[in-house]
Amino acid sequence: MSPLLYSLKQGFEALKSIRNHISEANLPADFPRAELPPLSEDAKAELLQLLAPLEAYRIEKLETKLSRKKWAKRLGWLLCLPALAFDLISLASNHDPTILSLIVLAGILMWVHLPEMQYKRHYKYKILPVLLKKLGDYRYSPDSCVNLDSVADFELMPRFSKQQSEDHIRGKVEDISFEFCELTLKSRGSKSDKIQFKGGVVIMTMPFSFESHTVVSQDYGSLGNTMAGLKKPRVKLESVTFEAMFEVYSHDQHYARYLLSPAVMERLVELEQLFRKTARGSGLSIEFKANKVLIMASYFGNLFDTVDINLPTHDMSKIPQLQQELVLITGIIKQLKLDYLAAQNLATQQTLERIKTLAG
Repeated sequence: MSPLLYSLKQGFEALKSIRNHISEANLPADFPRAELPPLSEDAKAELLQLLAPLEAYRIEKLETKLSRKKWAKRLGWLLCLPALAFDLISLASNHDPTILSLIVLAGILMWVHLPEMQYKRHYKYKILPVLLKKLGDYRYSPDSCVNLDSVADFELMPRFSKQQSEDHIRGKVEDISFEFCELTLKSRGSKSDKIQFKGGVVIMTMPFSFESHTVVSQDYGSLGNTMAGLKKPRVKLESVTFEAMFEVYSHDQHYARYLLSPAVMERLVELEQLFRKTARGSGLSIEFKANKVLIMASYFGNLFDTVDINLPTHDMSKIPQLQQELVLITGIIKQLKLDYLAAQNLATQQTLERIKTLAG
């Protein structure tokens, strides 16, 4: 997909996000919700033991932040006013406009919030490995990335020249491997790098291959879908909730409907809503090809930097968000496998019936 088309696609995602935030409130009351597996008392005790030493670090960083905030209010204007005057003089002199005042303001805000960012990162690195181990067969790496080469020829994957990644999680659900990371993809522009994608990426490797190439994308309308390069025939599904949020394209209409069973659609809708709520998400897209499933969730926040520096470290109210994400991802994996095994069983039964008919 070209950078121009991808930029247009992102614009349609933003508009779609507004509509979906409205439709989210109108989801049916009986719409299925993923149930969270409760943390054992042993797991909670181990997490609290890790969190206890962080309390002093939290207080130190909170005090530093509050002190910097106070000094920024008192002296920040000494930096901002001269910068603003320079911008106005440049504008009045018919020179190229400058944004020095914005740069200075951004620098001050970064300086004030840096202690909080340091605390969040430290908290995440301490807690995530232990929490993931308690939740299942998962491994955590702070700065690794998913295997992008394995999905390089996927339609959803934009062209890029630079990548930044963090919070890499990999593991297995039964015999299906998956990996996740938060990823930023950039391409070189004439003046600066352009962000082609920012959000979370999930890659699943199935023990079987899909019989058709299917893409599930945000619904941008007929014009937007054409600009986004979605050229496969559109698949009509029965779920009103799913149809309001997604467009499905595949060369095999029948197989696409089998692939997107009601249970799979329910989990995808729930995952999409989770990204919107917890990370200011703007859209979820899925691609099924060969033996891979690629999920790309565009969002502007950070899914795991949810800890509040103003709350004591023993407060674990944010931990269920991570549980929710893992439950939904593993639920999609399990459902895809169940549907595949059910189809295999049906095919075997039909074959045996044909053999009996021929033998009779």
